[in-house]
Amino acid sequence: CRSCGLTQLGFIPDPREVYKDFPFVSGTTATATNHLQTLPPDLVARLSLGKGSFAVDIGSNDGTLLAAYKPFGVKVLGVDPAAEPVKIARQARIPTLHAFFNVETAKHMKAKHGRADAITAAGVFGHIAALDQTMRGVRLLLKPGGIFVSDNQYWLDMVERLHYDNMFHQHLRYYSMRPMIELHQRYGLDVVDVERSEVYGGSFRVYAAHEGTMPVSKRVRELLAHERRVGLYQRETWQGFTAAVEARRTALFDAVYAAKQAGKKVIGLGAPAKASTVCNYCRLGPELIDYVTEINPLRMGKYLPGVRIPIVDEKRMFTDPEPPDVGVLFAWNYYDEIVPKLRARGFTGEVICP
Repeated sequence: CRSCGLTQLGFIPDPREVYKDFPFVSGTTATATNHLQTLPPDLVARLSLGKGSFAVDIGSNDGTLLAAYKPFGVKVLGVDPAAEPVKIARQARIPTLHAFFNVETAKHMKAKHGRADAITAAGVFGHIAALDQTMRGVRLLLKPGGIFVSDNQYWLDMVERLHYDNMFHQHLRYYSMRPMIELHQRYGLDVVDVERSEVYGGSFRVYAAHEGTMPVSKRVRELLAHERRVGLYQRETWQGFTAAVEARRTALFDAVYAAKQAGKKVIGLGAPAKASTVCNYCRLGPELIDYVTEINPLRMGKYLPGVRIPIVDEKRMFTDPEPPDVGVLFAWNYYDEIVPKLRARGFTGEVICP
């Protein structure tokens, strides 16, 4: 959008299809778990939360984030449209609604539990199709003096680091400060603080409150100014991103093709949704990559969409009669966690980050 600077997909799939058999579980990696669980203590400190306080998590998945409120006695409630993660959360005794978050859901929560001191949407805000419903629901449910926090991949980091693989059907929008501020203003909310992080390959947490209820941190103004300095919203920046991504596609295909031509066995490491983006865009099929390994049982036995590379239990790479020589690390954002573990288990092959 040349007006506000928001980058988004031109097509939105039916959310009921996307989340019908959803194979993602938040607590699969220690990196993701640690990042999610830093947010509740932060909000407890900012808002002096404790017994009698109420916190809601939108897109709560398996309850990983909400679990971090337990030591503080905060009453929690999650809401998520994916059945399997909701089942896992409930088994862990984390109250969770199996539903999309919208005005109707917010009214139900408010009637039953009162307004929320803190509402979070961590790693899911860019996934929401019915954004108007969500923002109206947040405004309705959020208590005066409360905080709404969204945690997203940061568009500036995606552009500068060429993270095109984070673009896929579930990630509908790619946020930066300027559109975030405009979005919240439309619903009577102020963006009052922001924090950047290296998680997800570069992300930012945006803190918002009811208009006029909290002072705005200088970090908000500083990040806005930084975006202007680097030309994030200029056409030349977008064109440069396109050219650089195309060059990266060629380099990855050439590296995998050269390994295969040299008689080496190539596999994929990790099957996040972005693996499908990489393989389809870079034309990496089962003729080049034998299989992709996973530790998430909800993905094993399936295939990467489009290219149909089989997804197998990670154990296979260590029991394979013909051990792999090269691993393309599709879950590159967990490099520091994954690669040392694979090395400790005996994988000596080359690791390629897409």
